[in-house]
Amino acid sequence: MATSDSVDVDNSKGASPDWSDEKAGQLVDLIDTVKSRTTDNVVMIARAVVYGLVISVLVIASVIILITVLVRMADAYLPIGSGVGDAVWAAHAFIGGLISVLGLGAWMSRRGEGSPKPLIMAAIFDGLVIIAIAVYGSIQAFT
Repeated sequence: MATSDSVDVDNSKGASPDWSDEKAGQLVDLIDTVKSRTTDNVVMIARAVVYGLVISVLVIASVIILITVLVRMADAYLPIGSGVGDAVWAAHAFIGGLISVLGLGAWMSRRGEGSPKPLIMAAIFDGLVIIAIAVYGSIQAFT
């Protein structure tokens, strides 16, 4: 009276689980996640550093050339320091004063803990000081 219960096992290709492909896919996903969290960020930071250095060198060179041109133009065309001989010192003082006034205006327009000062007030102040310097230089040149 022994009855045997037989279990049908289907060994067809479509029904068996393909765990090797699944594990390989999980491993590829893990590697992509690690790469996106580490290598991609390092590459982005390295690019930012390199581009920042290149841009800063170009800006510094441009500012130096601009200041040189402004001093030479002030020496050649403005009536400052006339009658003193070589008046390059006056052109340097004039351009240095302009740059200082612009820096003071930028400092006044900064935003801090106090009430914010609008940039337009700093620009008006800069303009008035620049006009005063130019008028003073013209008066000194003609007297």
